[in-house]
Amino acid sequence: MPTRPLLRASLALALAAWSLPACAPQQAAHPPTPVTAAQYATFQHALGNPRARAAFAARCQEQARSLPADAQNAMSAVLDVDVADVPQVFCERYAASLARGDISYEDFAAMQAHTKDMQVIRRVMRALRQPADEQQI
Repeated sequence: MPTRPLLRASLALALAAWSLPACAPQQAAHPPTPVTAAQYATFQHALGNPRARAAFAARCQEQARSLPADAQNAMSAVLDVDVADVPQVFCERYAASLARGDISYEDFAAMQAHTKDMQVIRRVMRALRQPADEQQI
């Protein structure tokens, strides 16, 4: 069972990850249309291109900068980076993790559905802890 601070940090990281799949390609609709497995596979393949990954990370960073300060503080602890670096580091690692397949379609879909499944959160956190430049894409 995670300690209370770790649980708070995990939930903050999950909150950020849940809010950022909006960076992924979706049709403009209210409520958002869930990404299908085929769309996700296409998206993952596209993120293998460094320019596409950089564009995705830039859009992601715009959204990450708007996260509440307490969420960014918790993410800072989980990602082991300074708070000021959270948007960039989180988004670069998120893009690299998606491109590599470290975040499965099932986990991505669970994040979109705002799951509270700790197994999903652990897998996503594990993927995000590895620096993007160390990931083989």
